[in-house]
Amino acid sequence: MKDPYVYEDTNVLINLANIKDQKELDNYETTLSRIAIVEILNKPIEINNINDIFLIHKRLFKEVYSWAGKPRTINIYKEEPVLSGLSVNYSDHKTINNDLNRIQKSVESINIIKLSKKELIHQIAVIIASIWQVHAFREGNTRTICLYLYFLMKKYDLKLNIDFIGEHSKFFRNALVLASIGEYSEYEHLEMILSDAVSLKKIIDNEKRYQTIRDYSLEKYEYNYHHLKKD
Repeated sequence: MKDPYVYEDTNVLINLANIKDQKELDNYETTLSRIAIVEILNKPIEINNINDIFLIHKRLFKEVYSWAGKPRTINIYKEEPVLSGLSVNYSDHKTINNDLNRIQKSVESINIIKLSKKELIHQIAVIIASIWQVHAFREGNTRTICLYLYFLMKKYDLKLNIDFIGEHSKFFRNALVLASIGEYSEYEHLEMILSDAVSLKKIIDNEKRYQTIRDYSLEKYEYNYHHLKKD
């Protein structure tokens, strides 16, 4: 089976600008998605359901990909350095909607009145990691989840410093990875950055705090691309 999302004999995603050079596409996608983020923040989205991630993804990438806002139709994997080259076990493309609906029930079960701020952040970390592990889209999952997180926390009267998350994007993404490995999931990394991102206090020595994750130096971290997962 060939990956229907990429140009022939490449791993470059088919895009509306017909760019076939990976580096050029990366720059193009980054520029347009950043513009879209500003527009989305200026016209806030009210989060009512996890399926709102499809709306967010479409607004983020509608100028780049024809499939923006649509669930992927293939299974994918990505080698993760923090997992020694293994991939997170993403949802089968056939179960994406069912998996998201299952997670929605967890969201609806949160009783914010009975939770402390620390407990609420833990619950949000678990939910966000669960959604991210589904990996509903062929590309753009982390940016979509970040915006969903922003609006979800706003719903619970927590103001997320999205610029802080952006400054430490390598840590944030790897924290999502480590929180998405089933029974071995480590939520403490994600909880830490979420707590710092909603704190009004100045984070002391935060640069050092976010240089490593689980003894893995983020200086050597480089983005890997998703690939078609063959059955």
